[in-house]
Amino acid sequence: MGLIKCIKRLFGVKPLPKETLKKEEALLLLNDARHIFKSLGKQMWLTDGTLLGYFREGEFLSHDFDVDVGAFIDEFSQQLVNAFKAAGFELKRVYGTIDCGLELTLEKHGVKMDIFFFYRDGQTLWHGAWRRVEKQRNLIRYRYEPFEFKKVDFLGHEFEIPADTLKYVCTKYGEGWATPEKSWDWAFGPANAEATEIYMPDDKHSGKFEIK
Repeated sequence: MGLIKCIKRLFGVKPLPKETLKKEEALLLLNDARHIFKSLGKQMWLTDGTLLGYFREGEFLSHDFDVDVGAFIDEFSQQLVNAFKAAGFELKRVYGTIDCGLELTLEKHGVKMDIFFFYRDGQTLWHGAWRRVEKQRNLIRYRYEPFEFKKVDFLGHEFEIPADTLKYVCTKYGEGWATPEKSWDWAFGPANAEATEIYMPDDKHSGKFEIK
């Protein structure tokens, strides 16, 4: 069975309301996700807005509306999908494919979480995000130099983050990372954003691929 069909059968899809992050519930969700990855022997780390919140404010960003985590694409599997389903997560969105910029949005406790899967590309790593362009989604790549990990305390719980956190944050948010940006452009605001000519249908389940 194709993975997308299996995901649809397991989760179904509902609309994506946008609201301010519920911080207590966000921490519960983040812990649930960490336990799932850990139970399967897979790695998950804080990234993007969630990492910036930890590094700059010691908590979730006050204006954020979801949780962001990173994982390696070579650790993605049907087993991981099944584990999230069994733990009560609901799938909201699937963009990309295993071969190209896979991004999942899941929800639990009334909070959404984006999982950005990182790809090894020569001497760099990258993850993708998909912006809406008319009736399609266009891939944007965000590239990093390889990084190690360390464990930190975030709101009383242990999570992994990139070891050279300042370098990682500067790679994404530039030298002005310490100053809140109210009109942040999530797509091309990041310093490491790379435009592509890769497009997929905007159907919330754009990936069509098989687990091998």
